[in-house]
Amino acid sequence: MTGRPDFSLIVGFGTDMGNAEDAAMTFAEDCQAVGIDAEAIELNQVEMADLRAASHFAVVTSTFGDGEFPDNATLFWEAISAETAPLDHLSFAVLALGDTGYDLFCNAGKLLDERLEALGATRMVERVDVDGSYVQPAKAWTTDVLKLLQAAHGDQGAPAPDAVVEPAARERHLPVDTHLTVNRVLTAADSDKEVRHYEIDLTGSGIAYTAGDSLAVHAKNDPELVDAILTALGARSDQAVADRDEPLGTLLTEHLEIRAPSRALQALVATRTRDADAAAALRAEATPTPGDWLYGRDVLDLLRLADLSVDEVVDTLRPLQFRDYSIASSPVVHPGSAHLTVATVRYTSGDRRHGGVASTFLADRGRSLRVHLRPNHAFRLPAADVPIVMVGPGTGIAPFRGFLQERQATAAPGRSWLFFGDRHRATHYLYGDELEGFADCGTLTRLDLAFSRDQAAKHYVQHRMRDNAAELFAWLQDGAHIYVCGDADRMAKDVDRALHEIVAECGGLDADAAHAYVNDLIKTHRYVRDVY
Repeated sequence: MTGRPDFSLIVGFGTDMGNAEDAAMTFAEDCQAVGIDAEAIELNQVEMADLRAASHFAVVTSTFGDGEFPDNATLFWEAISAETAPLDHLSFAVLALGDTGYDLFCNAGKLLDERLEALGATRMVERVDVDGSYVQPAKAWTTDVLKLLQAAHGDQGAPAPDAVVEPAARERHLPVDTHLTVNRVLTAADSDKEVRHYEIDLTGSGIAYTAGDSLAVHAKNDPELVDAILTALGARSDQAVADRDEPLGTLLTEHLEIRAPSRALQALVATRTRDADAAAALRAEATPTPGDWLYGRDVLDLLRLADLSVDEVVDTLRPLQFRDYSIASSPVVHPGSAHLTVATVRYTSGDRRHGGVASTFLADRGRSLRVHLRPNHAFRLPAADVPIVMVGPGTGIAPFRGFLQERQATAAPGRSWLFFGDRHRATHYLYGDELEGFADCGTLTRLDLAFSRDQAAKHYVQHRMRDNAAELFAWLQDGAHIYVCGDADRMAKDVDRALHEIVAECGGLDADAAHAYVNDLIKTHRYVRDVY
């Protein structure tokens, strides 16, 4: 099938946990099905020269952190932000994935859409902003854009596919029923937090994971919280709800988010409550932080403030989303199970005890559960002889336990260096015996620890990196890959800052050259992150 000779399509994605990649891959496959040449690639792999040569550009991107682009799209955003040449020959379409629970909803998609317009490019369709589940909105967007691409391509020989076909190999939307075989506490009894190790049976599930992947847990809400909400609403568990196929109790237990109040519920309660302070807090646009009135409160807390009907409350609640956890094992060593390392969220707010949806489900009620695989194609071990540097404090140790298991089992000759940290060695040294064992047998070439509260001055993993700056830079010069897993808000930013400083200092580079060095690590997948 042939089309216009000047037609050229680029399909790019920016993804954190794989949703945008999946939507872009499906879009590209549907293009191929109608004879349009397309391949989904990371936005970081799209050069400005490629964009200037293309006639059409389709983008799917999620938003990361504080309204930022995902790591595999940051370099593209830098480049197009600095671009001055017009792109008035280019037609484009943007699908933005996001979550209205965050302040800067779909911000990366919005920024890119606006920047392309500012450079003179023409929208094929208006940008679509997706809240939460993306499969159906992506299907509709694909259908609309594909019709326009076929017209521009100049060949109407094949109709647009009626439905998005999910390739079985990706296994992204196929949850399976399984059960826990191990549930044990890793932290000491007198620890100020609770971290647990779980082992999930995958026998006969069809799930085949790779070290570095994640597993999505489909949790159910706390039945005590469900009962309390039913009482607050004066409702029965078997009560019917308008336009819903299942009774209220099932909706609240399995399908609706009742832990984190939606912005729609906050807005509704703000108009009905007589509590002026609460109303002001509910109207605030910023995400609440510790000390704010709204911080840590759930749907029940808000229902206590106003007299609301069942139907209007249900209409404001968001779908209950699965929770992703990095897999803490290697399939080479554990082919029939996946291990998780999860911090259990429990705290008191006002007169009530609260708990995280999935973390308490696993800890207290999750012997039987549903899961599905979340592949992370970027977070992979390199060739066996390539050195690796792993930075994984706290539960960020999870994927690196899998990496080390695999390197030990395969007798990989490449050097391995782990930076691990937490609060106290005596209570928070997660998998300490195993890590010491990896070091003793040589699988782990270096093990650097940072227990922040074991001395007067707090010492974190980024400080240990700086303490060993010269050797760390030498590893990078030898081709090492560096991986970071754990807290995105502070740790990952501090580690990134330390990495730039180490490269500048040890490489004798100015800030711009050090930035370019790190950007090259990102582009070649030698610096990858799994942060949350």
